[in-house]
Amino acid sequence: MKPGDLGKLATALAANRALGIVSELPLDDIDGPVEARALQSAALDAFCTDLDGYALVGTNPICRGSLGLRQPIFGPIANNAHGPDRVLYHLPKGIVGAQCEFVFQLGRVFPGDGEPIDRVTAANAIVACQPAIGLLGRRTQHPPRDDFGASADFALHVATLCGPHAASPDLMELDRILVTARINGREVARAAASTICGHPLDAVAWLAKELALQGQRLYAGDLVATGSCTPILQVLPGQQLEVDFGPIGRARASFS
Repeated sequence: MKPGDLGKLATALAANRALGIVSELPLDDIDGPVEARALQSAALDAFCTDLDGYALVGTNPICRGSLGLRQPIFGPIANNAHGPDRVLYHLPKGIVGAQCEFVFQLGRVFPGDGEPIDRVTAANAIVACQPAIGLLGRRTQHPPRDDFGASADFALHVATLCGPHAASPDLMELDRILVTARINGREVARAAASTICGHPLDAVAWLAKELALQGQRLYAGDLVATGSCTPILQVLPGQQLEVDFGPIGRARASFS
């Protein structure tokens, strides 16, 4: 893709996200992961000025299948697309659904110099954990046929709505938690947290390894949204989604 075409496409992606609309965008023309990252970065520059961390999508194989992804993808969380739960959230056009996920906050650089990247070191770098609802959506009328287009489209991220911080969570035991989702009080999904990469902490380690391949790291204050342990849940205006993460707490949001 020519630089001028990439710039125009990035501007269109950013405008669609800001306005909550979809249009015909040539995301199937992206030539590989490097170009996808460049387009995602340019679109983010046009959409926001501050980033709060990273959102992962497709860390659960069921979610990958429903989204047409071959592997997990990730993208930065824009500051203006991150906030508290218990809000009335207006769903934009192109909404795909909701993720039931954990959000971790890093307390230091990860990985440190020479530090291995694994579940244990990830836990050591985390200082906070929150239950969260992640909203996914597309800015194009037709889903791209590969992971590159989805990655360029802000990694499908729309918003991350976080519940209260968990009190003294046992991070190494998170995979044992059973997560239950209810829409308007009716149970619609139940899943073990272990469906996220085998353990939610492994999602953080996976992200750190992917960033390392790009010469980047996680830093103190960064958030990491792990991706969904349940299937992607369809949410509609007029509905309320409540997700119970057991000892970690609950996340709630209403939609219009």
